[in-house]
Amino acid sequence: MAEARRLYPDFELTRSWALPTPPDATEDVSFEAYLRHTGFSDDQLYYTRRSWGNAACEDISRISAQASYDDITDESAGNGDFRIHEGYNRIHEGLAAGIDIRLESVVAAIAWQQQPIQVTLIDGTVYEADRVIVTLPLGVLQAERVQFTPALPAWKSDAIQRLIMGPAIKMIYRFDTPVLPEGMMALYSAQNPPMWWSPSAGRQDTQAHTMTAFVTGDWARELLALGEAEALQVGLRTLQAELGREIPAPVDACLVNWVTDPYALGGYSVVPVGGRELRAILAQPIEDRLFWAGEATAFNPWAATVHGAYASGRRAAAEVVASKSSDGHS
Repeated sequence: MAEARRLYPDFELTRSWALPTPPDATEDVSFEAYLRHTGFSDDQLYYTRRSWGNAACEDISRISAQASYDDITDESAGNGDFRIHEGYNRIHEGLAAGIDIRLESVVAAIAWQQQPIQVTLIDGTVYEADRVIVTLPLGVLQAERVQFTPALPAWKSDAIQRLIMGPAIKMIYRFDTPVLPEGMMALYSAQNPPMWWSPSAGRQDTQAHTMTAFVTGDWARELLALGEAEALQVGLRTLQAELGREIPAPVDACLVNWVTDPYALGGYSVVPVGGRELRAILAQPIEDRLFWAGEATAFNPWAATVHGAYASGRRAAAEVVASKSSDGHS
């Protein structure tokens, strides 16, 4: 990455982000329009689409400039990305220790104004509670897969429907020999898919040589229209073109499609033009009975991330504790 930033000024511009403050809330524009106004060229905008836009889960012509500016100027999460070699399950296992968790329990309905609140599963099982934290992905909320009785207030449903659930897929290939040159862990592509990395890089506990393509927004829509088999072939051709040489056929390959996953229905949330406050609205409790967590309820710079989802859960839990204290419960 450091070498790419040194060699390609247009790419460096999309990483350093020396940008003026965007318009105020009454004049929000798309991130693309904002960057054009600041002087970005077509080439620089293309770099932005391939790198930042792909990570943001939607085309920059549809994303709020204000929310984007919140994201690129925030330093509260520190610098750099981190990997858990043992997998994300280690996080879940640690958080779940000592807690009664019911797996494979799909919620069908929440009757939230009665006392106690009733949560009904698709198999008819009913759980009762005085407060409920809703962590459903934005796509599931938008599709109304869970029935709320009574219906959610207009201010809440408006935030749900106005936010964008960006499409995201991963294409994963396993090879029996290394594909990337020594010392290279990832690459951006001028073609589709635009982003690649190797989960095998830096690991000493595996003989696997895995490549992952991460694709969102219009890039994902284009590949999904081809069907899984053809999309995987397109990915291989792109990787080969970027490396400038033939690569061996993969031992195995698969396409992970969160868009059609019934428990996700998309990748993660995106703020539309004029929607800077929508995530904050989605996070607000309803009558101290329904509380809200999940990446789409995190503040703009932390949304769409694991740490944002985790932080939103801690925030919602604190809200529940505070509400119980205020009505005399310990």
